[in-house]
Amino acid sequence: MDDRIARSLSFLFHPLLIPTYILLTLLNLDRMYTVLLTWQLNLFIIGTVLVTTFIFPLLVIFIMYRIKLISSLYLPQRQERIFPLITIAIFYYLTFYLMKQLYLPVCFQIFLLGASVIAIISLITMFFFRISLHMTALGAASGLFLSMTVISGGAGLFLLIISVIISGMVGSARLKLNAHQPAEIYSGWLMGAVVICLTCLLL
Repeated sequence: MDDRIARSLSFLFHPLLIPTYILLTLLNLDRMYTVLLTWQLNLFIIGTVLVTTFIFPLLVIFIMYRIKLISSLYLPQRQERIFPLITIAIFYYLTFYLMKQLYLPVCFQIFLLGASVIAIISLITMFFFRISLHMTALGAASGLFLSMTVISGGAGLFLLIISVIISGMVGSARLKLNAHQPAEIYSGWLMGAVVICLTCLLL
């Protein structure tokens, strides 16, 4: 894999963009929402999720970088991930609470709640082991689609296959860029998938 392709995949599937991709997928999957909601309201909801789960956390992380709280936006050191992960967990939970008031797809609400838990678990494991945040996010997506497949009797199988393929591509990209070791890739994906699956089963 070429370095430019690897960087493009890493950016395109940045962990903070995954919630927006999931929402877009679910809104198009459930025709009820496309019928009941106007395109303006759909656009507002998607924009809100993009702002609260991507732009705001990224802005806070950039401020941390500017005030020298972290040395790089790529967060190469484990200890530098403490405040960014706390920030992500807070914004994800606030988005979960907001989406709950709007009665959006329950599976999306569960995903956001699970993503908040994943951020906290990543924060805890960070003191002992550095996992790939790219892969935890993609593992969470695969875990959501796996749960949907099991609950619905196979309706989410295609999305599950696509998410696993993308996970493999991004995992290979992160290895190509020497951003992680294989164990950090696999453990990150597995942790994300397991947490979301358990969240779906418990709720």
